[in-house]
Amino acid sequence: MGDMPLTGAMTGMNPEPEGAQPASAGTTHDADLRLTTDKGVTISRMRDANRYAVFMLPPGIGAVRIVSRTTRPVSMVRPCGDDCRPRGVLVRHIKLFEGTVARHIVMHLAQKAPAGWHDDFYALRPEPCRWTDGQALLHLGPRHPGMLGVLCLEVLAGGPYEMAPAGDTTAGQARLTA
Repeated sequence: MGDMPLTGAMTGMNPEPEGAQPASAGTTHDADLRLTTDKGVTISRMRDANRYAVFMLPPGIGAVRIVSRTTRPVSMVRPCGDDCRPRGVLVRHIKLFEGTVARHIVMHLAQKAPAGWHDDFYALRPEPCRWTDGQALLHLGPRHPGMLGVLCLEVLAGGPYEMAPAGDTTAGQARLTA
């Protein structure tokens, strides 16, 4: 599947919050979701499956940033108060697989939101989930040295996002793809 966008048809989810208007000309629901390491290396999605964005993690990486396009709810057509904070994607579950071990990562759901995560919870669902601001820090916890990892992010919503102006490119950034 490669670097395909998160869409309702692919992931089995509705990427738009209830009552949201569909993407119009100049907007997209593709979050351009990726990870970046502290050394500036970009890790692209390996695939999307059942609302999960799946990433292959090289050994030795203890933290990443979840990077995506952002939108500001106040600029959307539908009424949403005066919230002008940038929103990236809405994340519920995070799982890290290494060998035969699977771990749930819940740091993004801590009472005090980590850097890059919004303080309030989005509560249309019974389970807690939290919005990123487009540059959310994610500590992975202890990793097995020398072992590849698979990081799975359950993305419940995102967008619509304004398209980047022509000429805006990420050329020059190192990118890892599966």
